[in-house]
Amino acid sequence: MILRLPKSIIVSFKDFYKDEGIYLSAALAFFSILSIIPLSMFIVNILITFTKEETIVRFVYNKLVYLFPSIEIQMMTEIKKLLMLKGVSEISILLYGFFSLQLFTAIEFSLNKIFKISKQRNILVSFLMSFFIILIIIVAVAASFGISYIIKLIRPPMIEELSTIMRFFVKYVITFLLVFVIIGCLYKFLPKKKIKTVPILIGTLITTILIEFAKYIFAFYVSNIIKISTLYGSVSTFLALLMWLFYAWAVFLYGAELINNLDRKK
Repeated sequence: MILRLPKSIIVSFKDFYKDEGIYLSAALAFFSILSIIPLSMFIVNILITFTKEETIVRFVYNKLVYLFPSIEIQMMTEIKKLLMLKGVSEISILLYGFFSLQLFTAIEFSLNKIFKISKQRNILVSFLMSFFIILIIIVAVAASFGISYIIKLIRPPMIEELSTIMRFFVKYVITFLLVFVIIGCLYKFLPKKKIKTVPILIGTLITTILIEFAKYIFAFYVSNIIKISTLYGSVSTFLALLMWLFYAWAVFLYGAELINNLDRKK
């Protein structure tokens, strides 16, 4: 399979365009804009309810910031204010989860198209699968928070070099693994098809790495090439976020094409 990887990488670019990956990425970016706030609030409130740990808000916010390029995005500041809201009722928490479901049904539809799955799941089963994915995300965030919390407790303040390594591990390695796990679960569980584990691992690793590198390229492109703030003025913040989400989902769907090519070849 490793020997077929270079050819599969090239073929997957062709398949991405053939399967209308551009339009699917645009749709997912739109649904992400609608879902990012309710999904984040749902995750935060569930975790606070069970852990009684208020610092989870800052942790989730920092992980969200990590997912986006280092450009001035005022929307992320507004998200932080929303995440810090207290006294949210149980009904509101459930509504946050419900409103974020559409994103996962859209991801499922896109992956089914790429994996050439014509028969869709029953709508109730699709919603249950979306809730299952959200539950996995909550568990993954909780686990990464727990690991980060333990590392901060045992970090030796007197040994600067070791302390720096631990900070790097918490800020970058744990977050990379968190993104890797979430992307892998989306590839594994949302398509209505049994996919081999090895292609999923390869595709997930490549997707996560591409998204990580793309953040810096995108930030340079927006700030120095097209100078989006000059072109669009007050709406540049929203457009920058939308453009990044579009690109990130394009990378995600390309990863799905790569997995599909690796999985179906004998």
